[in-house]
Amino acid sequence: MLKPLIIILCFAFLIGCDGNTSGKINKDKSAKKMADSINKRKVIDSQMALGERPDNEQGGQPFDEVKAGYLATYNKIKHIDTFVVLGNDSLHIHEKLYCLHDNSLVIPKKYLWGGDKSKDFITHNFVSNITIIKNSDTIINKIFKKGDFDSVINPEEKQYAILLNSNFMGYNKQYDGIIFSYSISIPLTDVGVPAYIVIDKKGNYRISNEYAKTN
Repeated sequence: MLKPLIIILCFAFLIGCDGNTSGKINKDKSAKKMADSINKRKVIDSQMALGERPDNEQGGQPFDEVKAGYLATYNKIKHIDTFVVLGNDSLHIHEKLYCLHDNSLVIPKKYLWGGDKSKDFITHNFVSNITIIKNSDTIINKIFKKGDFDSVINPEEKQYAILLNSNFMGYNKQYDGIIFSYSISIPLTDVGVPAYIVIDKKGNYRISNEYAKTN
């Protein structure tokens, strides 16, 4: 009976040793994986600090394509032309977002994550012309510029951003107004903030950086 017992104990000892070895290997692999992840994050952070983004952090779209798409907006005019009926009032709403071609905006090269990063990028401002006619009376006809949003955007956007991606959100009961949304963004970057123009039935407007999508 003693010999089988010795064999069983030896077998158990070997399994225990193997288990400890496997655990150590898995622990070493886990530590190496974490170290690699930390080192990769440090590299990415250092590139971001220089205004660069590694290829695998760019969402898959090459910089040249992003730039070409942006440059194409210079000659495009975005129109919104619609009606909203509120009780006995009919509101004819028209908005036009367009480029000024003014060459007045200089984006520092540190923001450019691809392409030629040896020089700053010179671009144009965009404006939004909103007209609302209630029944037969024009209650507002105003050109909104980036400066109109200064109260709700950051210093960085005040200096380098433009008006992008206007959208008509319709009438909102909670805000008692017609809502237009915009992205105030630095061209060729992912730096930007949302902003809204709220216009009531008398043509009074206010600028906001918050909008609850409830009617």
